[in-house]
Order: sequence, then structure tokens, then C-alpha cells
Amino acid sequence: MPNAMFSSALDTNGPTPLYLQVGHHISGLIGKDSRFMERLPSEAELCLMYGVSRITIRQALSYLAERDVVVRQHGRGTFVGALHRPGRQKTIHSFFEILAGKGLSPEMALLDYQMRRPPEEVALALSSDDETLFIRRGYRSEEGPLGVTEVFYPARLAPLVSPDLAASLTSTAILRDIFKFQVAHADISIGLSKASADVAQWLSVSEQSALMRIKRITTCLGEGVCEYSRLLVTEGSADFRIGADGEMLTDGVL
Repeated sequence: MPNAMFSSALDTNGPTPLYLQVGHHISGLIGKDSRFMERLPSEAELCLMYGVSRITIRQALSYLAERDVVVRQHGRGTFVGALHRPGRQKTIHSFFEILAGKGLSPEMALLDYQMRRPPEEVALALSSDDETLFIRRGYRSEEGPLGVTEVFYPARLAPLVSPDLAASLTSTAILRDIFKFQVAHADISIGLSKASADVAQWLSVSEQSALMRIKRITTCLGEGVCEYSRLLVTEGSADFRIGADGEMLTDGVL
């Protein structure tokens, strides 16, 4: 019998192929669900979890393998790709800084600023389901859109960040220069997400298109988790990798 948590994530009557829905859902579980940390469940187990055929599971895993999210080893099973295992780094860098370091002249635009209830994943990371400050920024150059960042701050920090401040400074600069926080560490993971309508419009892609998602949960000394952020870029526009010590290396960006 299918697991309700898994089968309910699928829309059998929707326009997105079932194998893509399964692939995106598996990607979202990597690094968060204990069953999707190093080695994935077997094809047979995944079939039972999602209530779909083995062909669908194989197509989903092949889709993820093509994007290096997972590695399939004959006779051994399917494992999380090295790039997508959660990594821990000691310092953080803004997407703006990374782009500027590549010789680009990026522009940053404030796309959304509001107090809102956090999604379940964010609430778990912040250890609170209280309202959060949500900020979405878009980045572009003369060549076109480069990416979108989405950031959640705990409610206690919201009064310190005005819309004008959010529009003029990156979240990394706000943590460092406005909050005066010292970063203890940041946990980084990389996976796939589907483009929401707002994000798709900025990136000039179709809604529900597959995007690379670089998620960061930042812990500050004396503050606990002080920021949950994610960078969304179109597949192939960036090459991020996590070093052996957990540091996110971005020498291949764009």
C-alpha cells in the first residue's frame, strides 16, 4: 500500500509527467529524510512508497542521475550524488558577490517582501512556525536573468530589515553589517525545485520548470539559526560543488 506522504505528493491528472513529479519529490527529500541521506530506498521500495510502476521509478532515477543528483551503481543501488550531500561551510557569500567575482555587473531587484507563515521545511529549520520575514530578490545582467534568491528571517529579526534595506543589501551583507552577527556555520545542500509562477516569470522559463536549488541554513553564534535561504537558477547556468570540508566551491559559476 502506498505511503500517504509520498503518494499525496503526486498529481496523476496533472500536466507534469509522473516520473518528473517523483524525481522532484525525491530530490526534495535528499538530506532531510533519514531514508534519503546516503543511499536511497530500492526501486521496489520506492514503487511501494509512491504507488507507481517500476518503469516510472526507473525514469525518475534516470532523470536525477543525468543531473548528478543521484548515482546509480549496478548491483548496489542508488546513492546520493556527492554534490547533493549536505555540506557545512564556515563562511557565507552572497550570490551578488559570486557573480561580481566572475567579472559580471549584476543588478539586484527586490521582488517580494512580506511577513508570512513559513513552509514546513523552513519552520523545522528555524525551530518555530511563527511568522517569518520573507524576501525574494532577482538578479540579472545585460545578458538576461541570472537567478533568484529567497530568504526567511525569524520574526525577531524582521523589525531590523526595512523594504529599502532589503532592496539595497544582500542577505549576507544584512547578517554581517546590519545584524552584526558572526556566522558559526552554514549547512549547504543542492537539489532540484520546480519554478513557481513568480520565479518562472523572472527567469523567463515555463512555470514548473526544473531549477537548480542551493539551500543554505545559517547558524550564528549566540543566535542559533538566523537565516534560511535558497538560490534558484536554471539548470546548466551554474556549477556548484561542495569540497571535502563542506565548503561550497563556485569556481564554475556561469
